Amino acid sequence: MKKVHHKNNLCFNCKHLFITHDRFRRWGCKNFGFKSNMIPALEVFASTGMKCAYKVEKIIIKKDVIHKMPLRRKK
Repeated sequence: MKKVHHKNNLCFNCKHLFITHDRFRRWGCKNFGFKSNMIPALEVFASTGMKCAYKVEKIIIKKDVIHKMPLRRKK
């Protein structure tokens, strides 16, 4: 059996991922609208056999960039 590597397509840096307070369904996907006990990318792969096509990378602003940005001043 062929081993599938999911590291490229995990949801940890996807903007659709959310964490729930449900003890038995910890992970959720806003795009697909479901909660699961597995990470949504793995759940999608298990049910469809395909990688998640809706993964959108989060925009992460580093602290260095924030300090270099000019401040807005009130007039």
